[in-house]
Amino acid sequence: MHQPEPSSSSEIIEYRIAQRIRQLRAAQELTLKGLSDLTGLSKGLLSKIENCNVSPPIGTLSKLATALSVPISEFFETDDSDQRVVFFPKSKRQIVRGRRTSLNYEYELLVTGRRRRGMQPMIVSIDGRTYRFGLQDHPGEQFIFMLEGEMKYIIGGKTYVVKPGDCLYSDSRVPHGPKLGKNQKARYLVVHTGT
Repeated sequence: MHQPEPSSSSEIIEYRIAQRIRQLRAAQELTLKGLSDLTGLSKGLLSKIENCNVSPPIGTLSKLATALSVPISEFFETDDSDQRVVFFPKSKRQIVRGRRTSLNYEYELLVTGRRRRGMQPMIVSIDGRTYRFGLQDHPGEQFIFMLEGEMKYIIGGKTYVVKPGDCLYSDSRVPHGPKLGKNQKARYLVVHTGT
């Protein structure tokens, strides 16, 4: 498969994520089928992710991280000189736009690094004009704090109307996802745990 040539900073980050997933899979001597069996994701989707034809959403990255026994932050580059404290200035944050996925949102990792951490904080921004609703599930738990806008957030069979200042805490193994109307935008902090 032909790998698209990265041109923007977002595409470069997506390309690095794809490369890192492939490297980790190869280092563990896993085939696409082996990784598919561990994640529940199809071989075709995994191939598209590794060839940077699909931008994996957060839930998919979480499944891959769990299957490869690494934190999500392993997919992002950084210098981890001090393992006990991470200062990550706003100017160095990486924003990833999910343009090659139907979910079509962007997320900004607030702390990167290859060090194993118990949680992964990020800011998610969604525009209802381009976002397509879809539920995800992955290992761990998640905490959401709404920063801007309004959205419905589905967890299992329940719908929550989330406004600025509202919080949600849930088991990430329960199918979940934001649902926005065409004229809605949402920006929220989400913190995932790995297991």
